[in-house]
Amino acid sequence: NKRHFHRRAFYDAHTQHSTRDMGIKAFEDLEAKVKSLMDELDFKLFRPAQKSVLQCQVKCCDMRGPQQEMHAALQQCGVPLERMEAQVQGELQQFQQRVARCVQQCQDRHAPDETGFDKCVSECAVFYQKELGQLRPKLLKPSY
Repeated sequence: NKRHFHRRAFYDAHTQHSTRDMGIKAFEDLEAKVKSLMDELDFKLFRPAQKSVLQCQVKCCDMRGPQQEMHAALQQCGVPLERMEAQVQGELQQFQQRVARCVQQCQDRHAPDETGFDKCVSECAVFYQKELGQLRPKLLKPSY
């Protein structure tokens, strides 16, 4: 499933920079909030949309007409879900890139100073926890 692949990619990209090596609490909190948001998106957005796709496809199977028309209709049923997934994925990738840039800037500024680096990464995590809170309503808005 695409959504789960990207969730895993988000965690992998960030844990290599932070929690495995440093155990920074704020960054672990950020990851927990991302996971919580992904679960919320799954239950409130993706599953109902998937249900709609399946219901639409069931109706397509009752169509009278050429098989080609039925197959085209079946494909059309999935278009809204595909758009929604692409939109959410794009927003989350941009978020991930901003977090990664912040961590990279910490590394560039504080590489030899582990304490300074840890503090900087922790500040990134706290900042992006707040940004995630602002991103949440945008992602949950069913305007896809």
